[in-house]
Amino acid sequence: MYLFTSARLGFRTWQHSDIATMAAINADPAVMEFFPSIQDHEQTKAFISRMQQLFEEKGYCYFAVDTLHNGSLIGFIGIAYQTYEAPFTPYTDIGWRLCKEAWGNGYATEGAKACMEYAFGKCGLAKLYAIAPIINVRSIRIMQKLGMKEVMHFAHPLLQHDARLRECVLYEVEKP
Repeated sequence: MYLFTSARLGFRTWQHSDIATMAAINADPAVMEFFPSIQDHEQTKAFISRMQQLFEEKGYCYFAVDTLHNGSLIGFIGIAYQTYEAPFTPYTDIGWRLCKEAWGNGYATEGAKACMEYAFGKCGLAKLYAIAPIINVRSIRIMQKLGMKEVMHFAHPLLQHDARLRECVLYEVEKP
C-alpha cells in the first residue's frame, strides 16, 4: 500500500476517497494561514488530480500521508515539480500540509526527511528547494532542521497581489 515509510508515517499515491479528508484540511483557516485563501472541495479534487498526474509523469508528487499507528490521512508531504516564472525555475520543491491535529509531533520534519531520501535515492534528483513566506517561521524552522540552506529572499510571482505573503524565502539542499 505504501511507496515508502518513515518510523511513524506511510507515503502513498492519492485515491478518490482522500478528497473529503483533504478538503477538510484545506478548508481549515489555521492550516491555510500562509496561503492566499482556503481551498474548497473542487479545488482539492483538482489538486489531487494534479498530484496523480505528476506521479504518473515523474514518479513523485506531494504524497498522501497516513499515520502508521491507525492509517489516518493527516495531509501531504512530498516533492513537486514547479514551473512558474521565477529566476530559479523550473525546480523540484519539497513541501507539506498537515491537519492541525498532527502539528507538534515532528511529523513534517520526519516525513520531509523520508521524502528527501526518496527524492535523492529512488528519483535520482540532485537538489531540492523549499519556499515559504518569510512570516511562516514554523516552515522555515523545518527547512533548517532538514539541513537546507537559505538561498535568497524574493517576491513570489504568484503572490504579487498579497502584501502579507509576497515576500518569500528560498532554501535548498543538495544530494549528500
